[in-house]
Amino acid sequence: MDYLRYYLNTLLVAVAILGFYLGGQWVWLGASTYLFLLVLDLMLPNDYKNRQIHHPFFVDLPLYLHVALMLIMYGTFAWRIKTGFDITTNINLALLGCFASLVWISAVPNLPVAHELMHRRGAFERFLANIAATFFFDPHRAIGHVHTHHLHFDTENDSDTPQRGEKFYQFIWRATKGAYMDTFELEKRRLSVKNKSVWGPGSLVFWGLVAVFGTPLGIGLYAGALAGSLTLAVMVTTKFVLEALNYLQHYGLQRVTSQPIEDRHTWHHFSTMSRIAGVEITNHIDHHRDGFLPFYNLQVHKGAPEMPSVFICAPAALIPWVWDNLIVKPRLKKWDLEYASSAERKLAREANRRAGWPDWIGEAEAGLTQKVAA
Repeated sequence: MDYLRYYLNTLLVAVAILGFYLGGQWVWLGASTYLFLLVLDLMLPNDYKNRQIHHPFFVDLPLYLHVALMLIMYGTFAWRIKTGFDITTNINLALLGCFASLVWISAVPNLPVAHELMHRRGAFERFLANIAATFFFDPHRAIGHVHTHHLHFDTENDSDTPQRGEKFYQFIWRATKGAYMDTFELEKRRLSVKNKSVWGPGSLVFWGLVAVFGTPLGIGLYAGALAGSLTLAVMVTTKFVLEALNYLQHYGLQRVTSQPIEDRHTWHHFSTMSRIAGVEITNHIDHHRDGFLPFYNLQVHKGAPEMPSVFICAPAALIPWVWDNLIVKPRLKKWDLEYASSAERKLAREANRRAGWPDWIGEAEAGLTQKVAA
């Protein structure tokens, strides 16, 4: 099962392809896998086991298969739109199903697979990552992710780290802008040394624009304007879903960059399906210690701060009151009082003040002072 579990993501894309092939309301098959994963995640116990992988090829294979299947999925969708639906089909409902299935599969499992491939050393793997990332409107995500997020995570200098009190709907816009600006500025700096323009054909920004607009254009030329427009809408929407997943991984955490990276510096989702569908990125503090470490070598640190299942946290983030009061505040209070270093506690107390949250750190320190005095 240490090997077979990662082929579940391959199966998810295959199910979506089958739905588009069958047509009618079967196009909802891809989107329906979310409910399947949610139910399994609620039924199964948390997974605190380390994987035992002695033949890496067999767990890397689904990563390569995934990119091929994503191309097939979008191709089958385009074919379905071009071919049309049965006259008895509610067209608007079917188109909504196409949209929902494409967004869901382009986010999960596509994002975790793209993330894993972009951290590989090989040029071929990174090329595959660019293809996968095109489907969430950010083909060169790796540039800003590696050179900004991995250096500045858990600080105000990282656009992928949500600040305390920052609502989901604020964060996705800030994170999206930050990701694009990081890529633009880093690529501009690289090319300026060679006296080349960031808008020229030697620029990754240029080819990124070709990829994200060429994909819906190509589908539109084949299957019509509706298919092209729907593809563009899917890619843009999935980009925001991607940032929503970032919202869950580092929300409110504090880190002093001059200090070593510790287990407390990411949230962990150890539920079984979160780990599988996320290609282990929900168990990822070791990934921040060594970005080249393959997903199957990430170790479980059971004492690290935990969040509930990703499949629970993601919809909770859409409802600010639920996210703040039922999910994140109780866990950040525990983090501040039990995990944070003294320097991080100072940062956290200031962050709580800016967010308008209770000063539980000051209250705890005052209580301790009174206890000592007594």
